[in-house]
Amino acid sequence: MSRVRHTLIALGLAFAVPALLLSYPASDVGALSGTWRSAQDETPLNTAFDESVWGKNAKAIRTVEMVIRPTGDAALTVNRKVVDARGRTVLGSASIEKADLTLGPAQKTSGVRSDLAVTVKKAERQYPDDPKATWTIEGMQVTVTTFTDDPEMLEVRLDFPEGRGSFWEALRRGTRKPTTSP
Repeated sequence: MSRVRHTLIALGLAFAVPALLLSYPASDVGALSGTWRSAQDETPLNTAFDESVWGKNAKAIRTVEMVIRPTGDAALTVNRKVVDARGRTVLGSASIEKADLTLGPAQKTSGVRSDLAVTVKKAERQYPDDPKATWTIEGMQVTVTTFTDDPEMLEVRLDFPEGRGSFWEALRRGTRKPTTSP
């Protein structure tokens, strides 16, 4: 038996320490309650086609927010838009994807990463320029990952059924809104 194990047994921690490491924060979804936000993701749109559609020096901007309740119910919102060279939102480019989720205990753990059980109850895409333009997104998959070495960060992955637009984003716990919105 190793010296460390002997010391842990002597301290009565041989079973408590591993249990604590595995249980926080992955299995306590209530500990994740609050508002989580991403940094603003900016992608230059600089191909010849992009410039012909959006103009020179345009950027695609995406922000992600997730509000988690102590019960494990969560609301995920993805805001997307294109801004022109002056930073103005291009008409018709804004969209909002919303998903109502239920988060559960860890399904898979690897090192410091734990993938939570996620059920997508409802998902839809809206276009703010046309209030009637709302579509249900059938088959959207969401993965939420926690990290034992950084409990103030979540990783969210969205996979869309049409096979385009999937991404992952790091979210941080916080209350400040991003500097821009669609």
